Amino acid sequence: MKVGIKKLQENEWLVHIGCGAIKMDQFSVALLNITLDHLLALEQGAEHSTLKSYVKLGLRIKCLKPIDLQKLLRAVDSQDVLIMMLLADDSELNEIVLANIGSILSKQIERDLLTSSLPADNLVKEAVRRIVEKTFELEAKGDIEFTTENVHYI
Repeated sequence: MKVGIKKLQENEWLVHIGCGAIKMDQFSVALLNITLDHLLALEQGAEHSTLKSYVKLGLRIKCLKPIDLQKLLRAVDSQDVLIMMLLADDSELNEIVLANIGSILSKQIERDLLTSSLPADNLVKEAVRRIVEKTFELEAKGDIEFTTENVHYI
């Protein structure tokens, strides 16, 4: 069965599966992509972690401008951010978050990074999921914007 994806509008995608078509938002398309990657890996006998795929989606926050990152960090729970930082183990992410989260909270998270360990898997998955969902929600509303070298304004 073939799967095709076509962008209709900013946050609206048309997904063709076989002879059917479904309209989805960008977050649902990202989840579909994770599921398809998982199925392909299983079909080939390889390992695939949906949690790692969620973390990869979460690491998109490194592409946010500081003002947009600050908006996102105000919208999510600081404990979820801490869990994401522990799980990702990405020094660039840590630097960016600590520089944009506020001085008092930054000091607390920095201490927690040194002393905390990852909680149970189900709590980790929920924390990362909440960050990813909030990121897509704010992007869909136009509150934040991801910028890459491919972005050009007219």
